[in-house]
Amino acid sequence: MSEDKPSKRRTPPITPANLARALRRERDEAPTDVEPAESAPAGPVIRRATARDLASVVALRALMFTALGAGAEAVADNAWQAAAHRWLQVHMGNPRVYICVADLNGSAVACSIGEVVDRPPSPANPSGRVGMLGNVATFPEYRMTGLGQACVDAVMAWFRDETDVSSVELFATPEGRRRYAAHGFTEHEFPQLRVTLDRTPPDLTSASSV
Repeated sequence: MSEDKPSKRRTPPITPANLARALRRERDEAPTDVEPAESAPAGPVIRRATARDLASVVALRALMFTALGAGAEAVADNAWQAAAHRWLQVHMGNPRVYICVADLNGSAVACSIGEVVDRPPSPANPSGRVGMLGNVATFPEYRMTGLGQACVDAVMAWFRDETDVSSVELFATPEGRRRYAAHGFTEHEFPQLRVTLDRTPPDLTSASSV
């Protein structure tokens, strides 16, 4: 008489994507009339950045520039990264700036930044205030988890609920455009033009002496 062999159930691999999906499913299926225990793990948290997140936000900003086509040497330059860190530190408490991160197990793994900027008033925008959405990036191992999209959603909610801007602008890669469609972003009829001004100091050592 042969014994029945136990059926083997295939367990999905533990990856950041599967983890994030499981945490989202757990959150969506949780009863709404039961308060979670304070010690229960919260899963991914979308929140404002704190000082301990700034190094991660700078690293994510570097990834964004790489995706936009910046050269590896320029992206790795310490000068702009240090300046970016200072900017983030100064503007962390600015009510016109929202630095958003996706926190997974205590680490910022995705981010986006919203900023209210002043421009000269126009017929279409009497206040002159415009929302700028940027620094949307996710560490590679956490992409396709919805965490980057959640950061964008949080910043857009901030623009709508906590600012008076009537329009929001952004720069997007072709691959990233789909995530903004849900918020109504469309291409503007007037293309953006840009010129880079050379700010390289003159080489005084090569100047001819009089």
